[in-house]
Amino acid sequence: MSFKKVQVSDDGVELGYIDSGPVNDSSDYTTIIVIHGLCFSSTIFKRVQAMAASKNIRFIAVSRRNYPGSTAFTPAELEVMVNGTDEQRDTWMKNRGHEYAILIDKLIEKYQLPPVASDRKSGGVVLYGWSLGSGEANATIAHADTLPASVRDRLQKYLRALILHEGPPLVFGLPMPEKNWAPFQIESVPPELKFPMFAQWVTGYFDHGNALATRELNDLSYILPSSFKPGTIYNLTMEEYTSAVCTGQKEASSEIPYMFGFQSQLHSAYQKALFDPQIKTLFPSLVKAYLSGEKAPAFGIAAMWAIQDEAEKRGALKSMRFEMVEGINHFPHWEEPERALDIYLKLASPL
Repeated sequence: MSFKKVQVSDDGVELGYIDSGPVNDSSDYTTIIVIHGLCFSSTIFKRVQAMAASKNIRFIAVSRRNYPGSTAFTPAELEVMVNGTDEQRDTWMKNRGHEYAILIDKLIEKYQLPPVASDRKSGGVVLYGWSLGSGEANATIAHADTLPASVRDRLQKYLRALILHEGPPLVFGLPMPEKNWAPFQIESVPPELKFPMFAQWVTGYFDHGNALATRELNDLSYILPSSFKPGTIYNLTMEEYTSAVCTGQKEASSEIPYMFGFQSQLHSAYQKALFDPQIKTLFPSLVKAYLSGEKAPAFGIAAMWAIQDEAEKRGALKSMRFEMVEGINHFPHWEEPERALDIYLKLASPL
C-alpha cells in the first residue's frame, strides 16, 4: 500500500494517509479524516473511500503511529508510555493531539480543501475517531487551544464535526463494565495470540436483545458473537487481511500501555473535547456525535450510554448527537460502505 506522508513535528515525525482524492467538479465536498483503531490499519476504510466521491466526500484515512505508513514511536516515547510520570504522559498525549491537528492544517493548505458552507451542510472537515482512535480524536480537539495561532485559527474555520465511533469506555478514561470481556484479559490466551484473537472476535455481530431497550449493562452480550452472520474478518481476502490487520509485536508494544496506562490523560481529553467551555468558545459550531451499532461489541454501547448519561447531567445532551444504528457491527465502513457514508453525513449535519 502506498501512503502519502506529511511531516507533523520539528523532529521529523510523519503521519501517513490514504486519500480518496478530490471530488471532480465539486467546490463544496466534505472532507472526512479518520483515525483508525486497534489492530486494523487505515486500509480497513478502503471501501468507503471507493464510494466517497458519489456522496460528495473526500475520505482521508490516517495511519496512527507504529502502524504502516507513519513514523514509529521512538524508544524515549515508548519509555514514557510504559514508565512515564503523569506529567510526561500529559505531554505525550498533547503531542499526539498536536500531530493530528498539524496534519489536518497541512492537508487544508496543501489541497485547498473546501471551507464549511454557509448552511454547514457541506464542505469543511469532519474528524472521525473509530474505536481506539477516538482517544486521539478527542486529544486533537482538547489540545487545540495550545496550538500555534495560525493552525488554531484555520482549524476553527474548517472543523465541522467530531464523530466518535464505538471507542470502549477506557478510551474516554471511564470504567469498563463489570462483565466486560476481551481476549486481552484472558490469562489462558497466549500473549502472541491475544491480538489475532481480538481481531477476529471484535468483527463479529453481537445479539444484545432487550438490553438495548432497558439499557441494562449486565444483559449485553459480552463474549459470544451471534451465529446469524459471519464476522467481518471472514469478508476479507487474504490480500486484504494482510494489508488491513496488524497484530504484531510492533503494535502491541504501544497499544497495551496506551490503553491501560493513560486513563487520566484520556479522561481529560474526553472531558475537555466534549464539555469544556473554552473549547466550546473555540469551536462554537462544532457538532459532536457518538455512533454505535446495535450489533456492535458491548464495549461501544456501554461507552455510548456512559457519555449520554454524563451529557445529560451536564445539561449538554441537546448539544450532542447520539446514534444507535440498526443492524450494523463495528465495521460498517467495510460491510455497508454506502450506508456508512450516509450515516457520517447525517451525524455531521447541524444540530
